Amino acid sequence: LNYINLVLIIFFFHIKLYSIEIKIIAKINNQIITNIDLENRLSLALAMAKIPDETVVRNRLKEQVLKIFIDEVLKIQEAQKFNILISSDDVYSEINKLESRLNMKSNSLMPSFKKKKIPETTVYEQLRSQLLWSKLVSVRIASSVTITDKQKNETFQNFIKNSGEEEYNLSEIFVSSANNTNYSATEKVNSIRAKLNSSNFISMTEQFSDGAINIGNWTRESMLDQKVLASIKKIKIGEITQPVESSIGYHIYLLNDKRKTKKIIENQLLYNLSQIFFKFTNNKKDEIKIYKNLLADLRKTTLGCDNLDNTIKRYKKSNGGRLGILPKESLDPTFSKLIKKGLEIGKLSAAIVTEQGVHSLMLCEPTIKVTYDNIKKNIENQLMLNKINNGANLLLNRIRQRSLIEITSYK
Repeated sequence: LNYINLVLIIFFFHIKLYSIEIKIIAKINNQIITNIDLENRLSLALAMAKIPDETVVRNRLKEQVLKIFIDEVLKIQEAQKFNILISSDDVYSEINKLESRLNMKSNSLMPSFKKKKIPETTVYEQLRSQLLWSKLVSVRIASSVTITDKQKNETFQNFIKNSGEEEYNLSEIFVSSANNTNYSATEKVNSIRAKLNSSNFISMTEQFSDGAINIGNWTRESMLDQKVLASIKKIKIGEITQPVESSIGYHIYLLNDKRKTKKIIENQLLYNLSQIFFKFTNNKKDEIKIYKNLLADLRKTTLGCDNLDNTIKRYKKSNGGRLGILPKESLDPTFSKLIKKGLEIGKLSAAIVTEQGVHSLMLCEPTIKVTYDNIKKNIENQLMLNKINNGANLLLNRIRQRSLIEITSYK
């Protein structure tokens, strides 16, 4: 009986094994990608982006994920040519960062993906390609990037000239119009847009965006394309634009934040402030006493603006939060007087009573003095970052052009 059972197990295992047809769908130099590899990579992309694993979505995004998958293989191959290595500690550190960003418990990422039948090797290879590429770009591009004095001066003059205008904090998903076969770029970008929300936008960017990843960049309105600016002005903070067409593809933007920049005045003092505020409701006299006592206790236990953020969330009757980086002149006169007397960094001030309620301020960092030297240094850093990103894109294009890439049917 045991022998018969064993034969039956082997027989059914044989049928199951050969019911999955393995196809080579892409060859990248000396390496192959099979249909199983692509399905696993697609499952990872959908899981990371927290969007439903639906057949229609998989079919629409399969080509996009294959393009990104091929780039990841090319990045690993190029890093190997230059003997660039990463350690397992580097990968595990990246996993910990990923868990934190996805609001997952420590050491829960891999078990979560295992339940979704996503192999560990699929996760490791994606993270490995990112880490290796970062090191390769650092070695081959970042170390040799220079910015001319002319570039720095021209950018600085424009920055000063345009200070006072609107500034937008944007994250971007880009879908290239090049090399589309089965589905058009329009269909792909619309499929991505249909699944987007503010909570999964960053993950979707990392999984489906072509080219350099742009997340949380502050950009002044004078630096934006007019079509992009018009689209952004139609939405509120936390909302997402419809796809914006350009000569190279389609762009989708998440508006993380916006602000009116201050006219830059050299040697002006700026203060990075936060506040907690208890609004009056009924009995003003009693509430003043209650809130003053509460703030006296909070002064002893709440240190730093991050802790103050948590305190504000914890007390239902409290309001407030970050005021941002402001000159003293833009504040309420009562607050200005308090700042003039001096605030301790990371410690709540004495209670301030106004007509609206009881407040306490906190200075989040040392007072900032506006100097042109600091502005020029920040501008140089941004110019270098832009040049590195552009150089990385050009390097990847050159790698693609000299590589032998053969794509067969992937349906």
